[in-house]
Amino acid sequence: MNDEKNLTIQDIAEKAGVSIKTVSRVFNNSPNVRQQKRDLVLGVARDLGYRPNISARQLASKRSFVLIHFYDNPNMDYLSGIYDGMREACSEKGYYAVAERLSSQNRSYKDSLLDYLTRTPVDGVILSPPISDDKAVIREIEKRGIPCSLISPGIKKRHCINVFIDEKTAGRKMTEFLIERGHTKLAFISGLDTHTASSQREAGFWSAIEAHGLKRKDMMRIGGDFSMQSGFAAFEALAKSKTRVTGVFAGNDEMAIGTIIAALRTGMKVPEDISVVGFDDSAFARSMWPPITSLAQPIEEMAKLSTRKLIDWIDTKERIENDFEFPTEIMVRDSCP
Repeated sequence: MNDEKNLTIQDIAEKAGVSIKTVSRVFNNSPNVRQQKRDLVLGVARDLGYRPNISARQLASKRSFVLIHFYDNPNMDYLSGIYDGMREACSEKGYYAVAERLSSQNRSYKDSLLDYLTRTPVDGVILSPPISDDKAVIREIEKRGIPCSLISPGIKKRHCINVFIDEKTAGRKMTEFLIERGHTKLAFISGLDTHTASSQREAGFWSAIEAHGLKRKDMMRIGGDFSMQSGFAAFEALAKSKTRVTGVFAGNDEMAIGTIIAALRTGMKVPEDISVVGFDDSAFARSMWPPITSLAQPIEEMAKLSTRKLIDWIDTKERIENDFEFPTEIMVRDSCP
């Protein structure tokens, strides 16, 4: 057997019983190869430990084989889920997965995007909130003819792949979970105003309040920014309020964690004195004490599908389907049993 470092596509072709041209087409993701033959070649390459030289592929095809995820989100668990799903899908097809933060502190997302795209060639782009709602960014990507996939866009775009959950329904479902457990005085901790998903979750919260005939004056809405620190601040606002809130719906798990830690520090018990629920079902939510009841969205699977569909679009130059909705599930734990 040839040493792994000296393997060539000729070795793969001989072992698989196909032509060198067929192997080349498989490694370059050409659509003109039957799936059975593609699986055979990739299986032989995997068994032999062969890794195609991406630099050679880039030169031969004049493509980068790079997919990039542009983000601006402080939730590292959420971002890790996206990158893990993206990387797995990329490795299946011989692409590079790259993550790049676009900062809007000193300039617009659009300016940051243009600066990156002028320096680095990419074959496809994935955007997550809040950038997946930035019209100027999406317009610039479309103008350059770069295939684009949006994760959790507030408004679905006709010329992009849209991968999402029903945020409003999820927000309503989580609120009704609290109401069904006897909580009639509730607080909602929102995320950043620039995140459409946060406003939709809040809309679901108020929809449940109205549907169950509860009084708005018995509810609190506290602004946060998806960080743990804003969860601390939210609890301080709760403690100063005259409203005796017994149930808190935090717009993500990090804010729920901040709220719980702040409550425990004052001597309150969770869930005996106050129940707290979150959103995302992060690793933090599952591992802290008490573990947090949270609404799970399968972010890694969403990112994986988003990436696979994006690669299909790049390889075939066709986008057959646009919209892909994922289900959600409430994961019941000790913070609100």
